[in-house]
Amino acid sequence: MQKPDNVVREFSPIGKYRVRLLKGAKGNEALDIREYVQNDQFEGYTRRGIRLTQKAEMDQLRDILSEALISNGAKLTEPAKPSKAAHKVKR
Repeated sequence: MQKPDNVVREFSPIGKYRVRLLKGAKGNEALDIREYVQNDQFEGYTRRGIRLTQKAEMDQLRDILSEALISNGAKLTEPAKPSKAAHKVKR
């Protein structure tokens, strides 16, 4: 049986999605963006989402999001600062 990942950090929800930074059993980090469902039958993370395990993948996602924001009129002058809602999970 595979050990569960440790949650290093949880970010503010984005609609029905949750964004978490995870650390695996081997110490490798992953960015997990996953749908979270809460209803009478089920509460928890679904299989709908992505997990990026390589820093290059995370960098590429950042670049794509920046490009999408700029094309919609956003002005990006400096790297985004963590929101106050983002927090570390205490274990």
